[in-house]
Amino acid sequence: MGNRLKGCRIAWIGFLLVLLLASCGRYVDSEGPIVDKLLKEPSAAVPDKDKIELRLWSFHQSREYDFWLELAREYEAEHGNISIKVEFLTSDDYFSRTRLLSSFASGQGPDLFFVSPATIERFAQSDILYPLTDFFTERIRDDFYPSALESVTIGGDIYAVPIETELLGLFYNTEMFARKGIQPPKTWEEMKSAAEKLTTSRVSGLTVETYEGVFHNFSWLPFLWQTGADLLTEDGKGSAMSGESALGMYSFFKSMASEGLLNMRPSRPVTDIGIIANGETAMQVSGTWNIRTLETEFADKPIGVVPLPTPSGTKPLTIAGGWKLAASKRSEHAEEAAKFMMWAFAGDPSVPLKWAIDTKFAYSPRHSVMEAGAERFRQGLRAVFTDRIYGTERVEPYLPEELNRIFSDSLQQLLFGDQSARQIKERADARIVNYLAGVQK
Repeated sequence: MGNRLKGCRIAWIGFLLVLLLASCGRYVDSEGPIVDKLLKEPSAAVPDKDKIELRLWSFHQSREYDFWLELAREYEAEHGNISIKVEFLTSDDYFSRTRLLSSFASGQGPDLFFVSPATIERFAQSDILYPLTDFFTERIRDDFYPSALESVTIGGDIYAVPIETELLGLFYNTEMFARKGIQPPKTWEEMKSAAEKLTTSRVSGLTVETYEGVFHNFSWLPFLWQTGADLLTEDGKGSAMSGESALGMYSFFKSMASEGLLNMRPSRPVTDIGIIANGETAMQVSGTWNIRTLETEFADKPIGVVPLPTPSGTKPLTIAGGWKLAASKRSEHAEEAAKFMMWAFAGDPSVPLKWAIDTKFAYSPRHSVMEAGAERFRQGLRAVFTDRIYGTERVEPYLPEELNRIFSDSLQQLLFGDQSARQIKERADARIVNYLAGVQK
């Protein structure tokens, strides 16, 4: 009877995991069973009182999760007084506005965790990030690209270690395109034309993230930038949505949505290349992290990739993002956590190279790592990103949560609302102006 009850409990937990992973990429503000398990249930293993235990919360799965486990064991072998516990959280909890913040507020947050440009400002404002400035010697600083350090620098202090640079591209089904005699699109109009020819009752023309979350704004910002518009002016003091440029983005994609050319309810998070690999869509906006999966799990699928299409007459432009590893200022062992991060991703190039080349595919924010892996960045579809997309990026900005929300709300209205493109654009502009007026008082 005991074994049967235990089996039922395991099956139930497995069912909950499936549900959570299926919703990956959306904002979730409610309590989650996975994070609650970490906060409330004691570890089965009795901690060694002679060792400092560092808890690392990761949303990575499969071989990426294994990477962190192996890295932890390697560090422990070199540092006998340290124990690193890698714990899994769903992407929902990582992308939520409140879950990680509430864990720190309750005093139960991790020692090590991941931040992105969309979340780092939030943690900095809450005084959670442990400053790393003193760990970044001149030699280490020189090895990182300036833009990478800028993305983790707030108020003159460095608050995280950049571990990767990820770029967006347009993945497409080569067989579908060949059957219709269509060339991969270079412009928005060519992309729309391809979507019109390839959309059926079972296949969507184009998949771009439609659900709110960190990846939502990341997916759409490059299309806004391609029009010459932005959320803020260059000095950060005004709205850059006031002109007519931004209207082009809202009008174009509003028409694609209203004409049924967008995948409004994708079967899984758009970070997952399985959407196009399984034939659900003809085109998908997604990133470099999918290349490794296409080389292994979906090696037999007819998938190609090209730079993001742009308005006619404009140059290619994409977005560069990527996660950064941070330490909690609230941790009793913040300094030891910082030392682990620096050892892992600011030290020997072999560790970040393994992450960027073998575990997944991303670019390194370090000169030495890029030089060490130069040839391997040009294998298969990686060559498209390296030769045609890398170098056309703008770095994802870290913005106050209020501005992220304004842009996200405008996208939801674009996709699912009944306002016109002009109304959407003008409302977003007015909200930005009002927000800045309040900040500048």
